[in-house]
Amino acid sequence: MTNSFAEILRQLRAIIQTMSAGKMMVLFLLVITTVAGLVMFVSWSGRPDFMPLYANLAPEDAGEVVAMLKERKIEYRLSHDGGTIQIPRERIYEVRLELAAQGMPRGGMGFEVFDNAKLGQTEFVQNINYQRALQGELSRTINGLSEVESSRVHIVMPERSLFVEDEEPASASIILKLRHGKYLNEAQVQGIV
Repeated sequence: MTNSFAEILRQLRAIIQTMSAGKMMVLFLLVITTVAGLVMFVSWSGRPDFMPLYANLAPEDAGEVVAMLKERKIEYRLSHDGGTIQIPRERIYEVRLELAAQGMPRGGMGFEVFDNAKLGQTEFVQNINYQRALQGELSRTINGLSEVESSRVHIVMPERSLFVEDEEPASASIILKLRHGKYLNEAQVQGIV
């Protein structure tokens, strides 16, 4: 084994000594490029793949989520505007479940959804964003009640009809999680309805 390795080295030296300066430079650059590529590959493959945990968070919600991630020593990245939080891909679902169990994030997307509206959006996308904005604003309003820990609002908006008498009203489903030992009074229930 030692003899064959020594023989290979001797042959390589002989080949290199017969090479011109231009070929030596090409060989040198090829070796450097290969080594740099291997170093980059090893460093890149060792890093976790980050995915968005939440996007477009309100600053208060982003602060709460980041505090929880720091507390649990979970690596994260924050976008330049602070509204998007990314964590390693393999922890996404576990962390989302933990946050949901704690009632986070509290706020929903309201009419801020239109702050980043793109030109050329289809009417369908605009209608979906409008519905999401309404749901978020209603959820925020309901969350303002001291008895409510969190709420979720789902709105069903019927298709518009050409005839007024055929139009159906919109309907909503609201899920409330009340604080421990708290109840809503009749006026609050009617206000939500």
